[in-house]
Parts: sequence; structure tokens; C-alpha cells
Amino acid sequence: MFSVNVVTPLFVLMATGYILRRIHFISLAFLGQLNRFVFKFLLPLMLIQDIRTSYTGDFSNTRLIVASLVGIIVVIALSFLIVPLVVKRRGQRGSIIQGIYRSNFLIYGMPLAKGIYGSAAVAHISMLMGIMIPFYNVAAVVILSIFSEDRKQKLSITTLLRDMATNPLILGCFFGLLGGYFHVQLPHVVDYPLQQMANTAAPLALFVMGGEFRFSALKGNLTKVICVSALRLIVVPVLALGVCIYLGFMGVNLAVLISLFATPAAMAGYIMAKNMGNDGELAAQIVVLSTACSCVTIFFFIYFLRAWGYL
Repeated sequence: MFSVNVVTPLFVLMATGYILRRIHFISLAFLGQLNRFVFKFLLPLMLIQDIRTSYTGDFSNTRLIVASLVGIIVVIALSFLIVPLVVKRRGQRGSIIQGIYRSNFLIYGMPLAKGIYGSAAVAHISMLMGIMIPFYNVAAVVILSIFSEDRKQKLSITTLLRDMATNPLILGCFFGLLGGYFHVQLPHVVDYPLQQMANTAAPLALFVMGGEFRFSALKGNLTKVICVSALRLIVVPVLALGVCIYLGFMGVNLAVLISLFATPAAMAGYIMAKNMGNDGELAAQIVVLSTACSCVTIFFFIYFLRAWGYL
């Protein structure tokens, strides 16, 4: 029921965007403008606010940090080696690799870990968010820049660094970390409206994704979407959590790792893929299917890990 209650509101937002476009209440041009607004302003603002308030500088749980980073790096490396061998279209490679490694940790992670262990999980999740969210976005910029279909010239270290330095989400992570490190406290009259705007980022991104979703386009991508969703929801968490359990992770630490490795593809991945010359439509389809199926897969992960005494 917890998984269903988390996922259902996401689908209501996507369905609203889809229905309003189908009845021509909103246009694709409007959705395109809203997409840019979310990517260049609202999502960076959400990252600034979330990281600034969650980042405490306490990284004492080094085992959890190392396990998380190494696990994601291994997933990226294997995806980077295998996906180009089986996917021909350049722009789809970036969307697929991102769909495999990048989980919805920002939106799904905190409520999931809290739902399992309550307030005991908050400190661990907050610590990991300050590291993994910037890392997710840096890795995404590198991958999407390499496979971008908009790039005319050959990618160089200079252009890659420029892409990273000018990417709105990277800048959002950077200023969020600065704000957290220096314990920046904004006046209520400024912080409150900023937080209100930041809170609209995820709902509007889901609304746009639903509005731009086309069932007709899913037919040509169905095999890819199913395979990526299976990798995201079953293969990656089974292998990652299996190794972590073998290394001795249990209890609240394992719950945090479930939030990182077993959650569906990140909604922000669609926004980034669409705005960086990759296949945004495929990225949206991966998010939709993996989010729908995550109700079942996360339930079974929690059920069996509890039954076996690991949670």
C-alpha cells in the first residue's frame, strides 16, 4: 500500500498532462516552453533547496557512501560498455544508460526509507542525498553530452567541461552544496516563496512528461523500454543489494540502499535527455513503465528482505 500510495499521485499528474493535451486544452508548444522552464529554473531551484537543507557535512557513515558510489559507478561502466553494442541510435544510448543507473532517489528515496524505518533513516538519507544527487547529475551530463544528437563537432574535454559548468542542474547542486556547507539561512519572506516554487518542480515535470507522452511511439520502443525497466527494477537491485548484504549491510543502511538501487528511473532523466539532444520520448517511456512496475518490485524486495531478517 505504501508503494501504491507513492506511485499513484505521480500517475495522476502524468495522466492530467496527457488528457489536457489530447483534448487540446494545452498545446505542444506550451509544453515545450514549460519543459524549458522546469529544466532551467524549477529543477535547479529544487536541488538548491533540497541539498541546502539536507547537506550537513557529516559523512561519518563512509561504508554506506562507498558502497553507494561504487555500486552506481559499476552500473554506469557496464552500461557504457554494453548498451552501444546493442542499440544503434546514438541518442537512445544516452537515454537508456541513464534509465539503467539513475534511480528516482530524490523524490522516492526519502519517503521510502522513512516508510520502512521512520526518523532513524532520515539522517542517512540526507547524508547520501548530498553526495548522490550531484554525482547523478554530473554523470548524466557526461553521458548525455557524449551521445547527444545535437552536437555538430566532436566532443572534447573542453566542451564537456563547458557543458558541466553551464548545466542548470549541476549549478543547482553546486549552489545547494555551498548553501549547506556555509549553513545559509534565508529570511522567511525569501525562503518561503522559493520553497513553494521548488515544490512545483516535480509535479510540473511529471505533468509535462504526461503531456508529451505518445502511446503510438511506444510501439517501436516497447522491447527497449521493457528491458531497461527490468534492468532498473530487478537486475540492478538484485545484484547491488546482494553484494551489499554479503558485505554485511542490514537494517536502516540496507533500507537506504533499497531507496537508491531499487527505485524506478528518475523523472529528471527525461527532462535532461530531452534538453540535451537525446531521445526524450524513450526516456519518458522508461520512467512511466518503471514507475508503474515499481509498486510490485519494491513490495517484493521489502517483503522478502524482512522475511529473511535483513530489514
